[in-house]
Amino acid sequence: MQWSCAAEEREALRRLRALVGRARDRLPRLPVCGLSLPGPGKPRTLNAAIEVAEALGCVGVGWVDDDVTLDEGCLARLTRDFLAAGCRGAMGATKVPHTKEFATSRLLARAKAVAAPATTYPHGCCILVATDVVSGGLPGRYVSDDGYVCFRLLDPDLPDPLARLRLVPDARCHYFVAGPAGETRRRIRRLLLNHLVDLADWPLPVARYYFRHVLFSGLWPLTGFDGSRGLRHGVRKATVKWLYFAWFAGVGAELYLRGLAGRPLRRIEWAPYSAVRTPSPADQERR
Repeated sequence: MQWSCAAEEREALRRLRALVGRARDRLPRLPVCGLSLPGPGKPRTLNAAIEVAEALGCVGVGWVDDDVTLDEGCLARLTRDFLAAGCRGAMGATKVPHTKEFATSRLLARAKAVAAPATTYPHGCCILVATDVVSGGLPGRYVSDDGYVCFRLLDPDLPDPLARLRLVPDARCHYFVAGPAGETRRRIRRLLLNHLVDLADWPLPVARYYFRHVLFSGLWPLTGFDGSRGLRHGVRKATVKWLYFAWFAGVGAELYLRGLAGRPLRRIEWAPYSAVRTPSPADQERR
């Protein structure tokens, strides 16, 4: 439970005790503890939880965002596969998209269905990670939790470089795609900044694989042509990828010019949607 000033701390603790009490009543055999700390910020919360997990000797640590809805048994299935894999690497829920009433949401959902963006590895909306992968917490430079986990575990020397990053097909979480146009634009820009930071920081073989086979797979002729679903789909995918690459290159050029001018970007701001709403059972049925 986070609080923004000392005056809110007492109320935060009251709510936390009530929440932990309800959890203990529902799951009496499961040890439950709560964290109260100054906020805001997801990385701050994650690092505090990781510190506790390490202190308790936990083999894994997981987290779920507040804007997703989990299918019944989702966390149990994640845990099942994590244990079967020897508590190594990272497991993620399979994301099921839903559209909002905004035209941006419908447009972006169609583009994602064609382009299959960087979704082949666990995302931070519902993920379970071996504690040693995030030991010491996420460095402050990386504000994308799933990006950090992906680059930590991606190994181009393996036959399957993403072998330690697995999605669990029968563990599903539901989410809404995008929101109002302005907020979606800021969210995508933030995502691109995170990509650029990761690609710049990690070793070249890792960055090259992520660029060619995850982020911009199908960006023909810069990367390979995706003909797995026919010529027409491959051309559509390449077109969407080129539009995304143009945006990516534009943000990269901005950072380069900022560096030349001595005015680097000091931090990556959070880009929230104005109203966080999780998919309801009715939304899931429509899907």
